[in-house]
Amino acid sequence: MTQLQLRQQRDVGALFRDAVAVFGRHALLFILLSAAVVVPAELIVEGVGMEMLTSSYDSSPPVAEAVIPTIVEFLVVTPIIAAICIYALHQIADGVRPSAGQVLVAGFEAFTPLFAAVVLAAAGIALGFVALIVPGVYLAVRWYFVPQTVVIEGARGPQALSRSGLVVTGFWWRTFGLVLLANIAIAIPGFVLLAPFTAVAESTDRAVWALVGSAVTTSVTTPFVALYSTLLYYDLLARRAGVSG
Repeated sequence: MTQLQLRQQRDVGALFRDAVAVFGRHALLFILLSAAVVVPAELIVEGVGMEMLTSSYDSSPPVAEAVIPTIVEFLVVTPIIAAICIYALHQIADGVRPSAGQVLVAGFEAFTPLFAAVVLAAAGIALGFVALIVPGVYLAVRWYFVPQTVVIEGARGPQALSRSGLVVTGFWWRTFGLVLLANIAIAIPGFVLLAPFTAVAESTDRAVWALVGSAVTTSVTTPFVALYSTLLYYDLLARRAGVSG
């Protein structure tokens, strides 16, 4: 693989090709770094808080039990993994093998400003969905690159939302389509990874297996989406600047 160029235009094929190539070359590193975030969070929230370590398996849990882990993932797990992957991607682009310790520490150090900006975005998106759904979708796409603007540009709070909105301006539909495509694509391996753990949870009536499956699936799929999203962020910057790939 030739040295990775970040700030360049990429069509959909190039986005997937480069994201797969980067993830594939450093798959174990990305999975282990993600697991370092995912496992403690899921153990605390679902394993202990929701008693999945000791409870029987419930294939149709109450809505609240599904909402709480989703909120934690959106506000805590995904932003930290995104930061870790951004730092690692920059080292790769510099021709350096990512240092697990450095990118892990950097990712956690970025959490405070990330959390503040992501909470602001989440509040606005939630209000948008309550309003009529469509505004929520619009804002979710417009503010999709908040992690990148915080980590890469050093934006903070409302400024991070404004910067993400500026990156997306003029390319909303492109961003929407490519983000949707990535999430559909990752859903397939996610289902394949989760299915055997779900089957074991059902056969043994032990929720802990579903918890393990969730941790494994999230640790594998989330870093790929983070890498893909960061490459898309740089693609949009290049398009705004008129830089050809």
